Amino acid sequence: MHFKIIFLWFLLFPVLLFSQSEAIQQTLENLSENQDILLDYSKLIEELEMLESHPINLNSDQIYQLHRLFLLNEYQLENLKSYILENDHLLSVYELLLIDGFTRENIETILPFIEVKPLEKMNLPKLNQLIKYGRHDLFLRYQRKLQTQNGYQNFENGDNTNSYYLGNADKYYVKYKFSYSRQIQWGFTTEKDAGELFYKEPENKQLQSEIDNYFHKGFDFTSLHLYGQDFGLIKQIALGDYHLLFGQGLTIWTGLSFGKSSDAVQLKRFESYIKPYTSSNENGFLRGAAIHLGQKHWSTVLFYSKNKQDATLQIDENGNEYVSTLLYTGLHRTSTELSKKAILDIQVFGGRFKYTFKTVSLGFTAFNTSLSKDLISSYTPENLFDLRGNKLTNYGIDYAFKWWKANFYGEVALSSAGGKAIISGISLPFNSRMKLSLLYRNYERDYQNLFASALAENSSPNNEKGFYAGTNVLLSKKLRLQAYVDFFSFPWLKYKQDSPSHGIEYRAQLFYDYNQNIRMHIKFKYKQKDVNLGSENTGEVNFLKDETKSGFQYQINYSLNERFELRNRIEFSRFLDGNQEKSLGFMLYQDINYHSVNQRFGSNTRLAVFNTDSFSSAIYAYENDVLYAFSIPAYFGQGIRFYQLLNYDLSQKIKCWFRYSLSYFPDQESIGSGLDEISGSIKSEIKLQLRIKI
Repeated sequence: MHFKIIFLWFLLFPVLLFSQSEAIQQTLENLSENQDILLDYSKLIEELEMLESHPINLNSDQIYQLHRLFLLNEYQLENLKSYILENDHLLSVYELLLIDGFTRENIETILPFIEVKPLEKMNLPKLNQLIKYGRHDLFLRYQRKLQTQNGYQNFENGDNTNSYYLGNADKYYVKYKFSYSRQIQWGFTTEKDAGELFYKEPENKQLQSEIDNYFHKGFDFTSLHLYGQDFGLIKQIALGDYHLLFGQGLTIWTGLSFGKSSDAVQLKRFESYIKPYTSSNENGFLRGAAIHLGQKHWSTVLFYSKNKQDATLQIDENGNEYVSTLLYTGLHRTSTELSKKAILDIQVFGGRFKYTFKTVSLGFTAFNTSLSKDLISSYTPENLFDLRGNKLTNYGIDYAFKWWKANFYGEVALSSAGGKAIISGISLPFNSRMKLSLLYRNYERDYQNLFASALAENSSPNNEKGFYAGTNVLLSKKLRLQAYVDFFSFPWLKYKQDSPSHGIEYRAQLFYDYNQNIRMHIKFKYKQKDVNLGSENTGEVNFLKDETKSGFQYQINYSLNERFELRNRIEFSRFLDGNQEKSLGFMLYQDINYHSVNQRFGSNTRLAVFNTDSFSSAIYAYENDVLYAFSIPAYFGQGIRFYQLLNYDLSQKIKCWFRYSLSYFPDQESIGSGLDEISGSIKSEIKLQLRIKI
């Protein structure tokens, strides 16, 4: 064994030269290219960056995080677990080459995030240890659109107080975190969005009286957290703001989750139980306390939360207040938006128990949700089975076991209204060259849950049936195919679907690595679903017709040397509505990425041209941004887009970023609509960020 490790050390020595910053960028870009919807990547970015400073010990039970953060696939994770079970523990990270599914390239990618060392019993650190070895991390960010939007032109003028934004166009962001190893973490995040009031009150007396009950000086949003882990029986503990991630997300999952992507076989989720909340997203988290207790074969989580939610308030004929809509934008720029801020209390309490023995695990989760006001949505046909009232209880049982080579997993959930939901999957790696994933889901129309986030075509897991099949095939040493097909149906009505409907989606992506410096891929995607078609005579909807969207993408990445990398992408989209009217789209971009030899300076530049007939044929593309931020704009209309991102390390403790982006639409006299409208054909934005790490 020791001889093998020494041999692998010499074999993989060049891997040690791999840049950690490049590892984060590569992981994010590989993931973002597969996502065509806007998601908050800031938490994922933070966790990857955290792993750079505090790598995961492969001998610990934290290895599941490597799968959740897309650093390992399920096949690699299961084989790693089996290897450790047979050999008790790893002696070196280079033993990974002895495990089926790992290649030199895989290890090169994950090396900055992992380590191997004996397990140590963790105790509560003393105060002098916290002071001496603790680390402080402070982020300051400023952001502003350079052109004046309509909402700022009539500032505090006119009788209609909703005809302008209350605050200025600046966006401020402050984030502080103290960490001691991976064991203790606490900090805060605070933010003011563009258009929101800050410290200065409006001079308009009428406006002052309107917002007097809602506006409090300072940042519009603030989040606090205290988190600890690995204290013997106490596996995790959180106070303040936190996430819960259980099972397959069908009962409760409040953290980052991804649905269908071109990584066609990575569907199974590995729970993290409790995670501290450190994002600036003003919704989708819990506020209170949670504790995770456990030993080798069992674990239990107890949690309590009382958080506030933006909502639209209504008054019935008897004068009673109720909530008609829950709001998730987090924006409070006008008097109306401000009046809807934090008017609903949501209280949650419950627990989870899980038992694991070798390759079998079984978990049970139950929690209760209470609202301070009744939630009563409109009585339209598509909303008939929505939650009404102020009480809801959810239960769930999740399972996972291994038989032969196949991994079986799933979850069954129930809501107090009687609705049920089930998700069940099989991951079958035939060998290291071919893997297959199958997943069945059946979410009843009256399944109600405010905190579920499972794989679904809908925005929430209800009123949906589906069957998914995906495969990953290594065709040759340089050629790899990933493909999936998803059949889905909606047994009840939906928005713009006035009768039960169905659809299909499939995607195929072929990757070709010519050599270490040249990589390319082609991707084809297609989605068809039923939508309403209006009658030309009466304007009433009376039947459904097929609506389809397809796209083709080709991308090539090539490194000129150790400092320069070029990326080219060409993409086409085609949208066909129910009347068989076409909308076509096209985009071409050139990226030039540079980093200095000493890694202190970096530059990312993009120039893109695009032309789409409508928003229906819009094309989405990931853009590099300052650390902990993300940008995935929709390219639509006819125009040119450019951005320049610069980063420079002033010292080991101080880093700074500057980003400038510009969109030019030559045939448009204005951009946007309403209060966000800009006169002219140019929209640009700057972003500055400073990081101080001690």
